Amino acid sequence: MNGTDPIEAGGVQASGPRAVAAESIGVAITGDDARVVVLPPQAVRWAQEVSAPPGAGNLPGSASGVFVGRGGELERLRELLAREGEAAVIQPQAQMRTQAIHGLGGIGKSALALHYAHERRRGYTLVWWITAESTEQIVTGLAGLAVRLCPQWAATVGVEERAAWAILWLQWHPGWLLVFDNVEDPNDLRHYLGALPDGHHLVTSRRATGWHNIAPTMALGLLDPGPSADLLCALALGPGLSPDPEQRRQAEALARELGYLPLALEQVGAYLFQTGTDLGTYRELLGRVLDTAADGIDPARTIARIWDHTFTAIEGRDPLAVTLLHTMAWLRTTSPALCWPPWLPTSSTWGRRWACCTPTT
Repeated sequence: MNGTDPIEAGGVQASGPRAVAAESIGVAITGDDARVVVLPPQAVRWAQEVSAPPGAGNLPGSASGVFVGRGGELERLRELLAREGEAAVIQPQAQMRTQAIHGLGGIGKSALALHYAHERRRGYTLVWWITAESTEQIVTGLAGLAVRLCPQWAATVGVEERAAWAILWLQWHPGWLLVFDNVEDPNDLRHYLGALPDGHHLVTSRRATGWHNIAPTMALGLLDPGPSADLLCALALGPGLSPDPEQRRQAEALARELGYLPLALEQVGAYLFQTGTDLGTYRELLGRVLDTAADGIDPARTIARIWDHTFTAIEGRDPLAVTLLHTMAWLRTTSPALCWPPWLPTSSTWGRRWACCTPTT
């Protein structure tokens, strides 16, 4: 290990005189205690003495750069975190609000968490975003915190040592916000929520079950009609432009036909802006009658129709781009059978074309 004290090396500042640990400490970085990392005394001291600079964090950028509505949900989220310390934003089924949708995302869970984190970041000593689809990703995300706060030491050790240091730092420095994005298994968080009680934990997940003894949940539904039309207009027209009455009417109708699904609204808005297509023309091209489930518009088929039309437009502009898309799909590290999104029916134009290209072996 490098013997240089990062506090003296510059870039990281000590938080003032404190009692410092003089012995090594073992830190469990996963819940099964199968991975316990022993940190040396010097690293332990740095975890206690190093402080986060004002405004420290690693929040990602917004996919669309536009956030509308959700005022009630943001307030509910604030209340949950203030009272409980943890909150899981989940995605309900249309038929049963307490069940999770297993498959298509796009309801806006990550966007809500990101907006909350940006809006409230000044109230926390640190805001740290962790992609959390697996335990390994959580460990990697925590390791990144050590790199940010104690880079000289972190550069000399492995991922597990960095994650252990981050956990120790969080235990000694209260008032932070950790965002665990896209959690697949609620049990992956049990250890971290138990070991780190002195901050807030904000979770997003498609799963609604399994949270009863881990964190309180907040089901997130579709956007309201007004904000849906606002989002479409903002993305389709571009910054600083307001819709005229006809454009607003078309946006409201198109948002309704898209089922007020944020992912669909964002993809259509981006397409309209990039191609210069007006709202009314797109409605005609997409078709006025979308495939619907028994209780309303089926989100998966809504997105499928959008993709189908978009790929057709790409082919019309540049057939070589279509070849590139096929090639990129074939070069994926996952199974070739996954080249085509599973929620896009093979009965669609592009579904049939891609199905023909899927290997049978």
